Amino acid sequence: MKIEDGDYVFLIGPTGCGKTTTLRMIAGLEKPTKGEILIDRKDVEGIPPEDRDMGFIFQHFEIFDHLTVWENITFGLEIRGYDDDYIIEKAEKALKTVDLLQYADDYPSIFGNPGLQKLGIARAIATGAKILIMDEPLGSLDPKVSKVFRHELRNLIKDLRLTALHVTHNQQEAMAIADKIIIMRAGKLLQMGTPFELYENPNSIFVANFLGETNFLQGFVFKLLENEEMTVNIRLGGPKLNYYNVDKIFSLDDNIVIAFRYEDVYLFPEDYDFENSQYDWSKIQLFKASLEISRFIGATKRFYLKLDNGDKFLSVKPGNFEENFTPGQKLVIGIHQDDIHVFKAPKNILKELSLT
Repeated sequence: MKIEDGDYVFLIGPTGCGKTTTLRMIAGLEKPTKGEILIDRKDVEGIPPEDRDMGFIFQHFEIFDHLTVWENITFGLEIRGYDDDYIIEKAEKALKTVDLLQYADDYPSIFGNPGLQKLGIARAIATGAKILIMDEPLGSLDPKVSKVFRHELRNLIKDLRLTALHVTHNQQEAMAIADKIIIMRAGKLLQMGTPFELYENPNSIFVANFLGETNFLQGFVFKLLENEEMTVNIRLGGPKLNYYNVDKIFSLDDNIVIAFRYEDVYLFPEDYDFENSQYDWSKIQLFKASLEISRFIGATKRFYLKLDNGDKFLSVKPGNFEENFTPGQKLVIGIHQDDIHVFKAPKNILKELSLT
């Protein structure tokens, strides 16, 4: 993988996939069994962690409770042997950056978790770190607090022009503030890109399933068309949908998995007048399904649907979505052709759909 200077990059993936090990290798806390780690195009093998211009921020902060805020910041500078004027300059600048200078003589116990995280950032930047290594830094925050503070964290890092590597289990956190996301599984890098790229163009069933909520239905290639299009059939007795067969990846009769996001499923009553609608539905592909049940979950409504062949899928709409559907009712389902993803059927689909 290659990380550009100034990027805020997230590593996400199942527990045990290698995220923290990767961070530890970059930081110099673990030695790679093979391969190279280059910082500014320089191989850093043999360079100890303290000489890699990195700062470390962890879930449990690693703040010294018995030292004041000022002493927490200056401790690392003192053991490096810097003179007093340099230490004072760097400590003041770091505390001003995170708006904690007024608390310099206080002990960390006065802070909640966001304050402790700011103190951790100040300590890292005071030592001249150009790269921040963060392992679940927001993991111990209350979910509501985390949603606010993660944007503060990003703004701080961007203002300081730091490069940041951030491990998290929270996909929404990564989607909200990352420049790039790296998805890992079982020690392998599956895909790297912007949040939009990964969400809209996942390169595997696992990535599509790991980011967001996706319907997966089994099927086969029914017909090959012109202009790199093809028709796919959702199992025997299921609806037929058109899909772009870019680069001619698929052949006639290939077993496939058809994927589409919950939020990309449109719902209409059977008598909906498409011709006189104010919207252009010309690229929407339509088929029928039955509503099994709907659930209101505050910000969203979830609709559980069933095809005539028995396959089930979901649609998610905003909580204020107006409808008077009833269980058992036949509905017209709409999916835009661009919102469909097709993957070759794996040998073990349950393994691919597993989030471990």
